[in-house]
Amino acid sequence: MKTIPLNDQWILRELPEDSCPSEKLPENLPDLPGTAVSLPHSFSWEGKPWRGRAVYSRMVPGNAAWAAGYLSFDAVDQCCRIWIDGVEAGRHEGGYSRFRIPVPRETLQKESFRVDLLVDNRLNEHVSPHFGDFTVFGGIPRPVSLLIGEETRFDRSYFGTDGLILRTAVDRDGTGLIHAEPHIAGGGGQTVLRISVLDPQSQPVAGGDFPGTSSPTLRVADPSLWHGRENPALYTVRAELLREGRPADCVSLTVGFRTVEADGTGFRLNGKPVFLRGVAKHQDRAGSGPAVSPAEISGDFDLIDETGANAVRLSHYQHPQAAYEECDRRGLLAWAEIPMLKMTEDPALQKNAVSQLTELILQNIHHPSVFCWGIQNEIAMFRDAPFMHENCRRLHQLIRELDPGRLSASANLYPLKPASKLNGITDIVGYNVYFGWYYGEMQDFGPWLDRFHASQPGVSLGITEYGVDANPALHSEAPKLKDYSEEYQALWHETVYPQIEARSWLWGSFIWNMFDFSSDRRNEGGQKGINAKGLVTHDRKTRKDAFYYYKARWSEEPFLHLCAKRFQVRAEESADVKCYTNQPAVRLEVNGIPFGERPAVNGTVLFRNVPLRMGENRISAEAGACTDACVWTRAAEEDPSYRLPEAEGGPVRNWFLEEDSFRREGYFSIEDTANDLLEDPAARKVLEAHVPALVRVMTEQNVIPLGLAMKSILTHDPADTPDLKKINSELNQIPNA
Repeated sequence: MKTIPLNDQWILRELPEDSCPSEKLPENLPDLPGTAVSLPHSFSWEGKPWRGRAVYSRMVPGNAAWAAGYLSFDAVDQCCRIWIDGVEAGRHEGGYSRFRIPVPRETLQKESFRVDLLVDNRLNEHVSPHFGDFTVFGGIPRPVSLLIGEETRFDRSYFGTDGLILRTAVDRDGTGLIHAEPHIAGGGGQTVLRISVLDPQSQPVAGGDFPGTSSPTLRVADPSLWHGRENPALYTVRAELLREGRPADCVSLTVGFRTVEADGTGFRLNGKPVFLRGVAKHQDRAGSGPAVSPAEISGDFDLIDETGANAVRLSHYQHPQAAYEECDRRGLLAWAEIPMLKMTEDPALQKNAVSQLTELILQNIHHPSVFCWGIQNEIAMFRDAPFMHENCRRLHQLIRELDPGRLSASANLYPLKPASKLNGITDIVGYNVYFGWYYGEMQDFGPWLDRFHASQPGVSLGITEYGVDANPALHSEAPKLKDYSEEYQALWHETVYPQIEARSWLWGSFIWNMFDFSSDRRNEGGQKGINAKGLVTHDRKTRKDAFYYYKARWSEEPFLHLCAKRFQVRAEESADVKCYTNQPAVRLEVNGIPFGERPAVNGTVLFRNVPLRMGENRISAEAGACTDACVWTRAAEEDPSYRLPEAEGGPVRNWFLEEDSFRREGYFSIEDTANDLLEDPAARKVLEAHVPALVRVMTEQNVIPLGLAMKSILTHDPADTPDLKKINSELNQIPNA
């Protein structure tokens, strides 16, 4: 089909709350003030986050020769209704997946026709996400186009696909299988499906003509397997529709052949063990918000490639098609997921989850990089209830029905008990764990993982999130919890990742996050509206030191990086000099004088107590052919901008205890979820005695875990801070059955 972009000449009209019912266009729409906008466009970017309703309107040229067409929307955030010439033509609920609306033939053949989209970004309890630590931007953040074709065509409105579903498999004898499932519209007359398969060198290896009503399986002998970064082999499937012997439509998709397996012993790609060295990412970036271009997406993956990562978690929703294509081409295993971050008993919400998961799978099933479909993230933050287990089983079963060759996946929050039924539903389980930031100590990762594995050895476990916030403008000689310094983030990852990597029975891990991302609920670490756990800043201009730690551990490209280059002004007589490298050893010079050579351990070389003279000091490092240098200035006082002020904008309170002593096995603690504590009369009584406002927050909203609820009522006045140790001590006396 021919694609006609429709990304300009739109008029945006914001609607007041009382303007009209949600299901109708305002009768006085032409009289409302409007603004000319181009797509992609967001409600919330470059300004105060806004959740409301707006109408996007445009005239679309028609043509008397056109036989069939679709309005194609790559994403509309979050719910929308579409009118064509004032007649409702369709609706969609879910802000991240593609959908198409057929345009009547008589409308297409007009000189022009009008399109109106009512876009609704208000909180909707029936549509995910309605909770999450990221900005729900609203608007039309991805391109819109008009697709024009013949009367007989692949049905582009079938769950937003191209009308051709391709499932691949590898037979027991090593033969590659491609099962083609066409969905055809306007198939009057005899229709033939002609398929050709080209190998990675563009040579034909399979094909044939089949009845248009059939779903043929093609066999490729001895295929080159898609094997991650080692061999991202892609095949091209070209499918033509012939009507009465004449070409009517064509679809071309790339596929790959591979197998994926996981159990309590780890993950296997094509039968070979692979430890996933992964990063997670959101779609937005400074300057673009959610409206990222293919070039910007490619730039993101260039940075991911630089670390040497072999996997990406595309969180917490369906990403643009270009992201999955980059994963295919670069050999990055991709975790794909739907935005189920809060699960309620609302049947409409579950129906929406089924819809979003179906779209995610069918639109991306041909991508060999996708190894799993994620059905939920941290739903047990709120409570662990039987209805959740049942709903997750339904989503798992849907994956089995639509795509039996991939894994189902869940991401759970640390407080969820290992024995929870949520850990026994999906093929693989990830945990989001933040020892040394929100609770406990960074050294607690290994012991916790060992306890989990000993308790549930059959669970295929990995880490889906781990990280800490860092503002690259903040620095410390003695980094500590919640100082938001670049140095604490680097030290934290140096300490945590070896504990994860050492446990080969894990399927792997995903750093949270590759990039800082927008979160309109946040104001901490000296940055407003940003979750700063990224290895790279939101504008992609600054690689934080922790970025280079992973490059040292994962990349095969020889390199050397001197840490703390931005920590330029020093007040001490001496300082530690740290380097990250994948070379065996590093030699150091200070002001032209050799300081010695040290071996690299854990990708790190540390020179302690390096003397600094007053004024400028040139630090030079060398490792093989790699060099790096920086200048530090010793002054009478440290630059005060390196530390957060105590006033507004300072660090958020650590609402958990600073040491992992609050947990008593078999008893309640402040680590338990709000729902668990409120349902136990004795535990509730403790909270009502010490923090009645907290109980009100948790009771009224019934969605907030204890830690987040505490955060919502705490201020920066120490006098208002509850005695967490006392609360925890009393909870530790109450058995948690």
